[in-house]
Amino acid sequence: MLRLPVHSFHIHLKMKIKNILQTALIILLFAGCSKDDGNPPPEIAKQTPLPKVIAVVYSHERSGTYTMSYSDRQQLTAIDIVLNQDSNDIHWTAAVDYDANGSVTRVLLENVDTMDDAYTYDTVFDYDENGDMEDIIFTIGGDVQETAFSYDPNNRIYGIDGESSVFPMGWRFDEYDNLTEMSLSSNYLQLTSSTNEKGVFHHLPPQPALTIWYGLLFYLSSYELYYFHQNDLELLEANNFSYSYENQVRDQDGNLIAFKMVPDDPLGDSISYTVSYENY
Repeated sequence: MLRLPVHSFHIHLKMKIKNILQTALIILLFAGCSKDDGNPPPEIAKQTPLPKVIAVVYSHERSGTYTMSYSDRQQLTAIDIVLNQDSNDIHWTAAVDYDANGSVTRVLLENVDTMDDAYTYDTVFDYDENGDMEDIIFTIGGDVQETAFSYDPNNRIYGIDGESSVFPMGWRFDEYDNLTEMSLSSNYLQLTSSTNEKGVFHHLPPQPALTIWYGLLFYLSSYELYYFHQNDLELLEANNFSYSYENQVRDQDGNLIAFKMVPDDPLGDSISYTVSYENY
């Protein structure tokens, strides 16, 4: 069991999703070709497949579409989400900023439907001179949440505590910055992965900041984007239930294009995923 430097907050694991995103920013890298002067064209640089659209369908009336955008440095710069619940669409968009070292410094989540500041979630990450995260500033609707940040470098555990009902939280990462454990109030999550196959974000170097950001919004969007992970996932375990990853389908290059999350509870909702990629 993960021993975190924070207590745990209560999460409504079965609450309805109120988020949705959709952004269309597509960046294609083409190698320049020389004019037809009798010389062979230059060799085209090897391109990297990154997940572009992740579509999610639940066994009940709920679905979602996550559209990713990237910079010419192959950094995730935006996520647009459109989630459908009971035939109602909700639209959110997240913008991701980086510093010169390539570290995530800010993720701004806004509700596109209302453009109401009350539905704006701004997460800012500060780093020390060594590039280690030293603080997180979390703002909801323009109000800065009073939080206390902690980090245990020996065990790679990050913690956030505060007075809001969503706090405190804790995350443990492996040596490659893949999430392995998460503590949320009395709820405990553990991800089991395999290094034998590619994960959805196999070609996108993981950063704790992205996972922590998504964790801060866990109460809004459940498990759906816990794939800032390079390794293939096999199992998600919580206190009283678990999801296994089944029916995996890969393209000829080994990229994961479809899979299913199957709960151990026969009354639970199964979740089907399809993933498309673009080369950058």
